[in-house]
Amino acid sequence: MQLDRLDLKILHFIQTRGRLANKELAELVNLSPSACHQRFQRLQSDGWIKSFSAEVDIERLCAPVQAIATLALSNHSPETFNVLEGLVESMPEALEAYTVSGSFDFIIRFACPNMSRYMALTSSLIKDCPAISNISTHVILKQNKRFSGFPINHLVGQQMK
Repeated sequence: MQLDRLDLKILHFIQTRGRLANKELAELVNLSPSACHQRFQRLQSDGWIKSFSAEVDIERLCAPVQAIATLALSNHSPETFNVLEGLVESMPEALEAYTVSGSFDFIIRFACPNMSRYMALTSSLIKDCPAISNISTHVILKQNKRFSGFPINHLVGQQMK
């Protein structure tokens, strides 16, 4: 399915503003509420919208240790990647994980209640995936820019008016 300018505007506003009433979204994209709702439903049912979530102010709840770990592997077999991916998937403290190119093979972002828990997690990874040859930890001191959605208009080369 090809997306048009209005579809892209709908995607832009729901990813950057989150929860919007249909009437408000319709006004933002210059559509009638019923036409906007139909487009939104189609975008959702066709899989263009993956999910909805809320950003929780974690610093108000606790002060987690957040870290980014870069992992290098001694072998690059599909089995090794499957083992590592399964281990990371089972760790609730692993917020995001990426297979990457370059000096490292894997990047994981963690949020742990304390450094001891982080150390236990990395020790467990090393024990359960012997192909890990190096883990470098980068403790996050401050978030300078938060992810607020992809810049759809820049990525697809269309101006959103």
